[in-house]
Amino acid sequence: MTRKDIKITIRQKLWEKAVKKAMSEFQFVHTTTDALNSILLLSLYKVRSKYRRTDNIFLSYSNITEMTSDTYISFTIEIIGELLDEAKKNNPNETYSIIIESALVDYIVLPTDFYTNNISPIYTIVGSKNTIMQKATASAIESMSLNHEQMTLVDACCATGSLFFGLKSYHWNSIILNDLNPLRTNILNVIKHQPLKLIKSILSSPVFSNKEYLSEYMTKAHSITKEYEVKRQHYHKIDCNIDIATMAFIFQCVSKQYPEDNNKILNRITRIIPASIKLQNAIITQEDCLKYLDNDNNKFVLLDVPYIGSEYICSAKGFNYTRFHKNIADKLLNAEYPFLYYCRSTPPKANNPYNRQDAIHIQKLKLAEHFFNKGFYFEKFYLNEDTELIISNRQYSDNQFQWNDEEQIII
Repeated sequence: MTRKDIKITIRQKLWEKAVKKAMSEFQFVHTTTDALNSILLLSLYKVRSKYRRTDNIFLSYSNITEMTSDTYISFTIEIIGELLDEAKKNNPNETYSIIIESALVDYIVLPTDFYTNNISPIYTIVGSKNTIMQKATASAIESMSLNHEQMTLVDACCATGSLFFGLKSYHWNSIILNDLNPLRTNILNVIKHQPLKLIKSILSSPVFSNKEYLSEYMTKAHSITKEYEVKRQHYHKIDCNIDIATMAFIFQCVSKQYPEDNNKILNRITRIIPASIKLQNAIITQEDCLKYLDNDNNKFVLLDVPYIGSEYICSAKGFNYTRFHKNIADKLLNAEYPFLYYCRSTPPKANNPYNRQDAIHIQKLKLAEHFFNKGFYFEKFYLNEDTELIISNRQYSDNQFQWNDEEQIII
């Protein structure tokens, strides 16, 4: 990470109003430098949105009447260099003062949900939800017309939090994000409480600073995070370890068939502040998801467990998934609360000893054991060569169907 001291000349009341707002709204902002870096990060997020046209930004001064006769102040302030470079790249003909003023006006005028609605995945893992399933989930919940203010949202196997982040910013009575994996609960907790420190840590890592050390860093990160995962797998207290969160984030971005370059990683980084804002009212837990499936309060449940038939991809060693899936199916059959449950009707491709048609038939039998002819509603989504299913006990769309015919095609 680089630091840049820049001299800016901006409207005094605009500056004071924006800093005061940031310090009152964000628990992670403690200094004027924190405030400006956070506001600049927000300005880089959704930078191409139609709401952020230059004419709209400057017209918004008319909405701040006390600034019409504002005086200007000049001062030097330290900014995260990578953010300033990105802002300059987006506005090559503007001075730093204009870039900063635009970001401040944005922050004062635009509603918070402009940033917190429908956040794309911050990082991805095997089995985590992509934007297609984020949008499908958001659409389903919107169509249900739930009484959010009286309900608890429970994402019982939240993983990277993608399903929650992809929703609109409803005023839920409370929010619970649960996952058994300590690496995932830790990074969510760090995003919630220490987003700026996480961003600075990522920008200071070899993925940005010293590429020649990246391979060594990745080997070390893999070893340390695995040890951490084993050590804390039975903990219930949620950690807030910035170093581990940094390693987990970078490892997921780089250790893939097509590693992400700095631009893509920086794009993910700009989502961290909006995600942190969205997490402020969330409780993060590390429990067995079955704990949240009883009929004990007014809630709405998202349930993205390891898929039936492909548990080995993200399985916990020694875990009895046959019993696990049966327990979940029994809970959902008797659920009085609305839920969305995710699975796939296509069989896994890897390590499959059967031919394709036999594998499809076996997968269908596995799903039928738990969900055939039991009153559930199904909706299909096509992801490349796979078919994703959302199963619910509520009808919210004309695209849903009930599975009560053995010859019915569910792929």
